[in-house]
This record gives sequence, C-alpha cells and structure tokens, in this order.
Amino acid sequence: MAITYEGKEIFFDSVIYEDDLPTLRTFLQTNAGEEISFDFVKCEDLHLAILQLIVSYQKNYPYIYKFGTDKKLFEIVLKGFDPSENYCN
Repeated sequence: MAITYEGKEIFFDSVIYEDDLPTLRTFLQTNAGEEISFDFVKCEDLHLAILQLIVSYQKNYPYIYKFGTDKKLFEIVLKGFDPSENYCN
C-alpha cells in the first residue's frame, strides 16, 4: 500500500492511485472531527479522487499537512484551496 496509517497520521508514499480511496475514506470517516496529519514528504503524485477526498476533509475538520522540499502540483492545490469559497453547504 502506498498509504499507511499511524494513529491520526497518514503517510503517502510514491504515487497514490484511486485503489487507495476506500481505505482512506473509511479512515477519515472513522476519525471525523479529529485533527489528522497528512504526511506527503515521500509522495510523488495523487490521483484526483484522493485529492478531492482530502480537500473535503480540509473544508470541515482540523488538519496538518507535511510536504517535502520538492514542490508538487497537489501541494499547490491543497495550499491554495480556500474553504470559504465553497458554497455547497
């Protein structure tokens, strides 16, 4: 698995494909409301469905992001997402 879980921390390693979505969704649903740490230090890329799930968590619950030194496109998206601009609720 390219995603591993330790307590309330999620580690993303290499390229994350949509196959990891059900497990990630279950983890986030189980821990809804908790502050989750998303560690992307070893992550090379994320599937869009994974990115959408993370952004939806970011909109509603506390989170921490950890990024590596090489800037990735998904990092720019996550840092640039403004939940106050989302009027879906």
